[in-house]
Amino acid sequence: MARYTGNHCPVCEQAFTDDDDIVVCPDCGTPYHRACWQKVGVCMHQSEHAAGFEWKPEFGPEAEAAAHAAICPNCGTYNEPGAARCSHCGVPLPRPEDAEQQAPHEEGPIYARTPGAGAYRPNAGQNPQGAAGPRIDAYGAGADGGIYRREVGPEDAIDGIKAKHWAIFVGRSPMYYLMHFFRISETKRRVSFSFAAFFFGPAYLLYRKMWKLGIVTAIVSLLLYIPGLMSGVAYYNPSVFGNMPLGWIPYATTVCDMINWGIRVLLGLFAVSLYEKHGRARIEAICAQTPEGPERTEALARSGGTNLPAAILYFLLVALLEIGFIYLAGPAFLNLVMINMGL
Repeated sequence: MARYTGNHCPVCEQAFTDDDDIVVCPDCGTPYHRACWQKVGVCMHQSEHAAGFEWKPEFGPEAEAAAHAAICPNCGTYNEPGAARCSHCGVPLPRPEDAEQQAPHEEGPIYARTPGAGAYRPNAGQNPQGAAGPRIDAYGAGADGGIYRREVGPEDAIDGIKAKHWAIFVGRSPMYYLMHFFRISETKRRVSFSFAAFFFGPAYLLYRKMWKLGIVTAIVSLLLYIPGLMSGVAYYNPSVFGNMPLGWIPYATTVCDMINWGIRVLLGLFAVSLYEKHGRARIEAICAQTPEGPERTEALARSGGTNLPAAILYFLLVALLEIGFIYLAGPAFLNLVMINMGL
């Protein structure tokens, strides 16, 4: 009976002593006070017997291994000794004999894992404990084919770049983008719909400082907008175009609208991927040029982040273009606009 001393009866939750009359469940080995066993009449773990549950001691050499195995190697959750999977994220838990074979640097919860034999194993050389920065819930595939929740810490790499560098570069909404960047690096699937990119188009690209693509897309979008405005002018004030044939304008308007919507859809589907590619190139260049420290942090923040004035400037250009064509359309169209606005 001495080996149960210090462990607790699952019914009364009192610690066993050397003098206690103890009975053991024949199926899983869980010890009980005889009086407690007679009181409940059934093992407290009966529902888990079919899954192969075995009781593990709370104290002693065997208990140490069992307790270590009960700590999820993916998210760090403390599970009940003997559990097959983590109650928080579902990752398969290592067996006690697996825990004994792990190297010292693999002990304890960490934030980034690479798929291992039935559970995640830490990447060598990482030391996220105590590091300041973002920690995100992400998802990745395990060795058994399952999809498990994984936590990514500031020192962990996402597509070869530390999460903290990504967070500094992104600026606003880092958790959203780091989650998507992690998914892209894990699955290699670059489609990820962005409502902001779909609705705001070029303004989104300019806001995220993707200057080349943003300026080109803005120019194309403004040009595609012109036939529709010309259609309004031709209807209300055709004299503006003189003897120019106007039959092509409705067809051009339809084609340009379709192209413009196509651009919006493509931006919605691939803007996050394009941003990841743009950010990775900029971060790699900065990290190659500046050492780790405040100088690098400042350079990443300056190169990345957001630019609201650039997005506003795009909308101002659209507004000026509309105002110009409203002026060309003449008083009739202006009166219609004012009536629609309730003025």
